[in-house]
Amino acid sequence: MVIPNSIRVLVWAVLIIGGYLLGLVINYYLLLPCPLIPCFVAGIALLIVIGRAAGVTGRYLRVYGKSSPDKSFGELDRLVTVGPYSCMRHPMHFYLSLTPIAIGLVTVNQGYAFIIGPAETIMILLMAVLVDEKESLERFGEAYEEYKRKVPAFNPSPKCLWKALSHKPSLKPREH
Repeated sequence: MVIPNSIRVLVWAVLIIGGYLLGLVINYYLLLPCPLIPCFVAGIALLIVIGRAAGVTGRYLRVYGKSSPDKSFGELDRLVTVGPYSCMRHPMHFYLSLTPIAIGLVTVNQGYAFIIGPAETIMILLMAVLVDEKESLERFGEAYEEYKRKVPAFNPSPKCLWKALSHKPSLKPREH
């Protein structure tokens, strides 16, 4: 069963809003050291990295993951194993999972940035492995099993992380 993107967005929104509010409660009782300007600048920098990686990885899915440009983003019908997907099965999830930490830093909500945000990051990564892996196995079968054996779910090596921040593929797909 494929979970609709609208449900995924709703879950993310509940996680982020609920976590942010919990972070404010934590701030009331425990102020963690994070000066305004450095926290804000670090959060903006992280949001820029997240946005760039989401753009690059999303473009790879758009170009290589659909047999027809008429298909929506959630209707991927080809397994993508090039670019950032050649060294990490979930590069988009990896970067997007850092969003709660970035939001906490930008708003200088230390409880969210340093306590709740990292916990949400772990939950998002677990959801990627538990939910998306199952959907990908249903969608791509043995090809995904083979891909899963060769490529880790997340790969923090600088070379792999850079692939998600480097160039976007052109919209004209090349065979892979």
